[in-house]
Amino acid sequence: MPSSRRVKEVYIHCSATPWGDVMIFDEWHRLRRGWSAIGYHFVVLNGRPKADVRYWSFLDGQVQPGRHLDDDPVYERDEVGAHVAGRNSISIGFCLVGLDEFTPKQLVTAKTLSLTLLAHFGLGFNALKGHYEDPNTEKTCPNIPCSAFRDYIGDKISLNVLQKCIFDQKELNWVNLHEKNEEEWYAEWIVKNSEAKDG
Repeated sequence: MPSSRRVKEVYIHCSATPWGDVMIFDEWHRLRRGWSAIGYHFVVLNGRPKADVRYWSFLDGQVQPGRHLDDDPVYERDEVGAHVAGRNSISIGFCLVGLDEFTPKQLVTAKTLSLTLLAHFGLGFNALKGHYEDPNTEKTCPNIPCSAFRDYIGDKISLNVLQKCIFDQKELNWVNLHEKNEEEWYAEWIVKNSEAKDG
């Protein structure tokens, strides 16, 4: 009998690797973690699907489907991912290939994918979260200040401003993501970076 659970959150992740694709992550998740399949529902490529590929521009920003997900709003047992412990039964997860540098094409695609998933499941922007925003995780994944990313998908800031924000937080070694005070840091950062207001 299908579950009546509904998706309440969408989580952004990073692969913490400079390369990869759905097939690689599926293999790692099955063999190294013992999961039934890849943990993510979607993977956003960076143009480097394998370690020996320098860069294939035609793959940069492409979305690959991962864990099974159908198109109705009811979240059935076989669709539950494995990406945020304790939140998997009510969330969708997608992963950007990379650790702390993401291509412009990936970020544009992540915006489109986020808006599509939020609209499909009838969720507001605040339902979009970075893995680090889960109170039970120690990670800084996806190494993107998600307050800024939510402003980006809401057209409050431009791609260039988002990239600068990511760079500035990287320079701080992601301390605000780790300490879970990124919202306060971003509120101050956006005021100091007046060009951000122009989006």
